[in-house]
Amino acid sequence: MQQILDCSRQITASLALALCVLSCARQGAPTGGPKDLTPPKLDSIASTPNFTTRFDKKRIELRFDEWIVLEDAVNQVIISPPLNKRPKITLKGKMVVVELPEEEVLRENTTYTINFGKAVKDLHESNAATNLRFIFSTGDFIDSLSVAGSVVDAFSGDQVDNITVMLYDIFTDSVARKERPYYFSRTDKSGQFTLENLKEGTYKAVAIEDTDQNLKWSGEGERIAFMDSLLTVGDSQKQILQLRIFKEQPRFRLFDRNANRYGLAKLVYTSAPDSVQLRVEQPGLRFLTEKSADTLLVWYDLPDSTAWQLFANADTVPVKALNRTDFLKKNRILFADDIPVGGGNSRGDKLRRGQAPAAPPVSTTPPPKTVVQTQSKPAGLMWKTPMAAFDTSRWQLTVDSTRNYNFTVSKDSTAPRRLLLDVRWLPGKSYSLVLLPGAVTDFYGVSNTDTIQRVFSIPTDKQLGGLNLNIEELKPGKKYVVQLLNGTVVDVERSFLAETAAKKIVFSGLPTATYSVVLIEDENGNGRWDTGNYFGHLQPERIFTKKLEALRANWEVEATIRAISSAAEKKLKQ
Repeated sequence: MQQILDCSRQITASLALALCVLSCARQGAPTGGPKDLTPPKLDSIASTPNFTTRFDKKRIELRFDEWIVLEDAVNQVIISPPLNKRPKITLKGKMVVVELPEEEVLRENTTYTINFGKAVKDLHESNAATNLRFIFSTGDFIDSLSVAGSVVDAFSGDQVDNITVMLYDIFTDSVARKERPYYFSRTDKSGQFTLENLKEGTYKAVAIEDTDQNLKWSGEGERIAFMDSLLTVGDSQKQILQLRIFKEQPRFRLFDRNANRYGLAKLVYTSAPDSVQLRVEQPGLRFLTEKSADTLLVWYDLPDSTAWQLFANADTVPVKALNRTDFLKKNRILFADDIPVGGGNSRGDKLRRGQAPAAPPVSTTPPPKTVVQTQSKPAGLMWKTPMAAFDTSRWQLTVDSTRNYNFTVSKDSTAPRRLLLDVRWLPGKSYSLVLLPGAVTDFYGVSNTDTIQRVFSIPTDKQLGGLNLNIEELKPGKKYVVQLLNGTVVDVERSFLAETAAKKIVFSGLPTATYSVVLIEDENGNGRWDTGNYFGHLQPERIFTKKLEALRANWEVEATIRAISSAAEKKLKQ
């Protein structure tokens, strides 16, 4: 009986112990409490010693105080100077292991830095280890000099992240294409970079948008920045660099072409087509040209539906045979910004939906559009096709229901589709322009068959505003271009030669809007901003922008723009 009691006691104890173990096993991580914000910390005692001199190992072990993960090591881990072959980086529990290739020969008397970026994070909260670097030297001491700075976009002035900033101990221009750098770093989200543990000496500084991750500049497909002179790194010099990164102008070439509609061949180039020479060998063919940014429009007229060739410099553009008669049937004289009404719910659409077709519209002439016209300028009338002739006897201009005969019409020599209507505009008045049938004839001999209307609203001086722009830090003897932008549209543009370091420009009669001012240091005097060229040792032209306060009616805005990029750049020039 006693044996039975003892056995029962043993079974009860075993069950209690099992239940306790099971209860403990089912317990999860404690809920609530503060979130873990502490990044993993390096256990320096259990790791390969950092800042080691006469380093000759092939394996580096970094142990941390908690379980970790390794993320995006290919992009995050940067070794400077770069190795010939990428090391093997692996995770083993709480330890990161870096194994240098056995065949890798390290440079003599050189300080190496392994920067882990944000590759090492804790397991649960993904807190990244901060400023995690492993530094060693193959010589007797650790180099400790540094260079810092920023990279900005040469055109917009915006700071650029993930740009590779590189220093070379070889000074030829081709080194950026052929060799990997001696030192390099990458910019952060604010465009800032730091090159640390540098050896005293002279270097060539280049920054690239290293899209293919090969630490070499791949040409016009990648943006680049460079210093005009060599960089000297020494104990007594505090270096702060500002590099302006740009994409080189691609080699001038025909990029795209479109000649799918009769009467127009559209040629798109990699830059402005100022140097394009056109030639045709088709008898009876007439053509006009129109340039817009990087596009060349070739308006042509050929009496017969015949295939022909357009020769543009060394390019041959085939133009297929297109039916002129069909084109002329559909060609209507309209302003370029007018859209014919009645375009939807066509007869075919209704038949496909099983509905009875509605009667055709009486007219597809769009309603008259009202535009705000500047008092001091002629009105520019832009058409869908080039204009060849006009009959002003069929032009009716009225103001306050009174005919105005004192106006002139002329062709714009710079734009074959634009006619200029010049009249002594009276402020506060509204002008109605009516073009009767036959008032204008286009390049193809088509005249307007519909009555075309447009209304011009002339604001009063009290409805307009002004800008007094003070420009400082100019370089006497330099040419500049000032642009006043309303959104992305250039409203006013002026060029000038700086005679002194300061200049005041007054803009009057401006419509109310929020403007931005752009100042271009026009090095080559061509009236526009130009990018740089690395092998040509040409920096991109400097450009300075400023957003102005909103311009109100009957108000003048005082603004100042300085032709200097930043305080850091100014400090370098002192």
